[in-house]
Amino acid sequence: MERGIEAERARIKTEYRRVLKSSIVFEKRIRNRWRQKCREKNERIAELEARVAELERRLREAGH
Repeated sequence: MERGIEAERARIKTEYRRVLKSSIVFEKRIRNRWRQKCREKNERIAELEARVAELERRLREAGH
């Protein structure tokens, strides 16, 4: 009886570790993807800000 309980306990622990590891990998993948999207967004914002600054500079030069 006790061996059966110990065997079941070992199986449950193994399954628990597998599920936990899978969850951690999944969460890490989501975080990494979110960070990548934020970097891409920030790069695009910087490009647009630079373009606006360039256009404003050209307007000032054309006005003089």
